[in-house]
Amino acid sequence: MLKQNVIRVPEGCPTMNQAMELAVVFSVRNECTRVNPVKVEVGEGEHVMVGVAVGGWSGLNTRSVGCNIGCNNITIVGKGKCKTTLLGGFYVNGKQNVKIEQLGVTTEVGCGLFCEGSRTNVDVTECCFQKCQYAGMDVDEGATVTATRCEFMENGNSGVTCRGANTTVRLNDSTIHHNGWAGLAASDGAVVDLHGTKTDIHSNKVDGIYASAHAKVNIHLPSQHNTIHDNGDANRFQQAGGSIANINADGTFTHVVVEDTSEEEDDY
Repeated sequence: MLKQNVIRVPEGCPTMNQAMELAVVFSVRNECTRVNPVKVEVGEGEHVMVGVAVGGWSGLNTRSVGCNIGCNNITIVGKGKCKTTLLGGFYVNGKQNVKIEQLGVTTEVGCGLFCEGSRTNVDVTECCFQKCQYAGMDVDEGATVTATRCEFMENGNSGVTCRGANTTVRLNDSTIHHNGWAGLAASDGAVVDLHGTKTDIHSNKVDGIYASAHAKVNIHLPSQHNTIHDNGDANRFQQAGGSIANINADGTFTHVVVEDTSEEEDDY
């Protein structure tokens, strides 16, 4: 098992936490790289992940309680987002070439995936973040995350939250819906790019996309594409220098007129 760089849960390793600890050993001993990563294969069913509290969220004591991904060059893959469910979130800080694929994540405490730090680089593919206490995915402090064909739904706060200068998020053909506040919330200089005609942000309790404090949300789709719709309050909310714009094929921007929202409170 060590030579192959593959850890199987639960067959070879009974729990996800033990698998994460073993992955660190694999990474060091086998000098894993981007092209030869540690691979954690997670079987069907529910798998509990226990984490530690980190940070502070909106005056609360915990921002995320996540199973720490403690090494670079790691791929965590399930059997499908409807077949493999992880109970508890992931936490990534300063790790690169982290890939999470084909699984579902739900947590009663914190966020489904919390990424922070300027050296953090994470790719998420065909995953569902559902019914997490706060955000389905929270990206902060200069982290870079790409999510492809993912779903963020029924989370207590936002589907996806992004904060901080140099924080960059790309969402490809991903859907964000039925979250307790905004679908996508960006602030403090974060930059978010939306790509893919299957992108769909709808039925969130308050705003579809919320952009504040010089954050930029760039929608790489024509303005007539039904990207954001049927949200409880504003489909597009922007304040304090926040920007939401469609990028045209020639590289120019189209800013869709939104209602005056200067009095709405920035409370997240």
